[in-house]
Amino acid sequence: MFIDTQGMSDADKTKKRRQLLMEQMQYQSDLKKTERKQNDLKDEMRRLEQERNRTEVYINENKEETQQNIVKADFYTEELRRIKKQIIELG
Repeated sequence: MFIDTQGMSDADKTKKRRQLLMEQMQYQSDLKKTERKQNDLKDEMRRLEQERNRTEVYINENKEETQQNIVKADFYTEELRRIKKQIIELG
């Protein structure tokens, strides 16, 4: 934005300069707030991704353990049937 200063008095120029400096400071402050917020959001995203990865590991471990328990339960059920059959055969 171009400001025509040729017809301005020194007082008007000073006033305009102060006004622009105040506007500049406000925008710099707003920019810093926005950058801090952006960094906070990045940190939060990183934390959530780590938590998600940790949760996915727990889910996979749980699935594996559940599968192992199913296999064990099937084995124990078959063994109990076998033993029960032998007991019946023994009379």
